[in-house]
Amino acid sequence: MHVNLVHLIINMLGLWFVGRIFEFIAGHKNIFLLYLIAGISGCICSFALLPYLSVGASASLFGILFCLYIIQKYEEKLSKKFKFKRTNVQLGQIIIINIVINITFGLFTSIFDWAAHLGGSIAGILYGFALTTRHNWNLKIILSQDQKLAVKKNFFENFQVYFFGILIINILFLMSYFKVQKYQKLFGLAIERAALNKTTFLSNHDLSQYEDILVKQNNETNPENILNGALFLHSNGYFLSAEKIYETLILMFNQDFASEKFNSETQKEFILNSLNLAKMKAPLSPNTILTIQSPRDITSLEEICSKPAKLFMTLGYFQFSGKLFACSYSLNLRNDEYAIASMESFHLADDNNGMKQVLSMIINEEKNKTKNHKK
Repeated sequence: MHVNLVHLIINMLGLWFVGRIFEFIAGHKNIFLLYLIAGISGCICSFALLPYLSVGASASLFGILFCLYIIQKYEEKLSKKFKFKRTNVQLGQIIIINIVINITFGLFTSIFDWAAHLGGSIAGILYGFALTTRHNWNLKIILSQDQKLAVKKNFFENFQVYFFGILIINILFLMSYFKVQKYQKLFGLAIERAALNKTTFLSNHDLSQYEDILVKQNNETNPENILNGALFLHSNGYFLSAEKIYETLILMFNQDFASEKFNSETQKEFILNSLNLAKMKAPLSPNTILTIQSPRDITSLEEICSKPAKLFMTLGYFQFSGKLFACSYSLNLRNDEYAIASMESFHLADDNNGMKQVLSMIINEEKNKTKNHKK
């Protein structure tokens, strides 16, 4: 499974360039086995180390690449010993570039699944040691027969050891399956609900006639009231919650979802400035605070976000509802339903970054609980 056609083409090109070299050296059986083993190892490692799902075949490609590197180093060793000309394929620089890219993007973005690449690479290295160890032992046997010498096999000259190593590493990562984390449970529930409810929600592509009702006639989904709620939360120190609402309002601007008066450039600039202040955990200006009204008809702060979120979700505005449910969850971290509804919305909107932000909130809350429990 791949994200899109470009993702598929890139992986297939990588398999063509790297895979055909490996197949020429080790044969079609080994490339088939390594592709599967590295891919499975990458999936298991990704599940154990990352809070979100990923797709692609890059774990298998990393396995083949690192296995080739081990074979190349083994070939260099033999070429020095037996004085034969070696191939000119240099994989070291390619591997270093890939490692730098994965570390850089793995730390600051979620473009690359570094955990899957790590699992595939480990499997590839061990598979490479298995192949070279078996070849080296066969070479020793041939040379010993020519020179009439007896040879003894030590532990690491058993190529099966390295296959066993792959198995042990995967078992260790698989142990995480027996301790399902809270974020994994909530993520699974969100995906399940999205699959069950996908056909029950309306699509906003067919709901332009409802936009006027949501903007002008419904207090909970009226952008002016939503902005007032964001400013109210911001002024009371709920910066993350306010940030989620500001982001929702920016989405509304981008989709022209509001009155012409509200969609003015001045208003947009004001919301962007407020969003930046919320991200910096900085207060609003005194003049802005004077314009804020206390929200009506709510029994708890999270209803500032959850009430419009439910309406937007029913009508298929999933990005709006995803951010607003995330706002509700940030105000009441004990209510898992908000987290599930937010991830369900983001999944239906194909917004993976939104899902990852909610997962991060869940993980951070669990970490804080653990720290407080230890104290």
